[in-house]
Amino acid sequence: MANAVYTRATGDLVQQVLERPRALKKKAPHSDGSTTKLTLSVDREVVDWFKASGADWRARMQEALRNATDLGKAV
Repeated sequence: MANAVYTRATGDLVQQVLERPRALKKKAPHSDGSTTKLTLSVDREVVDWFKASGADWRARMQEALRNATDLGKAV
């Protein structure tokens, strides 16, 4: 493998990214404890369908899962 050659501009950019304030980095919203973080494999077509429906696609996916399990129905 060839040795990587970094220009000064590239090195400066890398340094800026590493030093940027944590406040600017993306953070997940705080949970109230009613949700669980998990990793799930979903068909690409399904994810693409939800993403095409707009920015809040994860919430719509959550709603679809709740409705499929009857948890989304009023008691």
